[in-house]
Amino acid sequence: MFIRIKERDNGKKSIQIVSTKRDGKKIFQKIFRYVGTACNEKEETELKKLAETIIIDHENQTNPVLPCFSAKDIYGKANISNEEDRVKIKNLREEKRIIEGIEDIFGRLYSEMGFDRLIKNTNKIN
Repeated sequence: MFIRIKERDNGKKSIQIVSTKRDGKKIFQKIFRYVGTACNEKEETELKKLAETIIIDHENQTNPVLPCFSAKDIYGKANISNEEDRVKIKNLREEKRIIEGIEDIFGRLYSEMGFDRLIKNTNKIN
């Protein structure tokens, strides 16, 4: 999805959200939503911001992100101006790893529910 700005004959600008779809070598464009008409630059920037939030909300509805992340950070356009703010993947180091298997999880659950006290010595043959 992207924001399309069309200039009309009367000098006003139409702001639209357009989705694209590829079928083989052909590309189809469909207007997802008409956002509004801007008469000046201020209105145009406000409508662009509105269109960006609509795109982010739509992306979050179709592909939800985890609650600990912001949909704007995931689907929005990240404008990182400083080189210092960028994360370099080659500099990342693993600090800690926790591996828990199904036996650990259900074994603990089995013990916390008290099943280990209810059925004692079940694996012993009399």
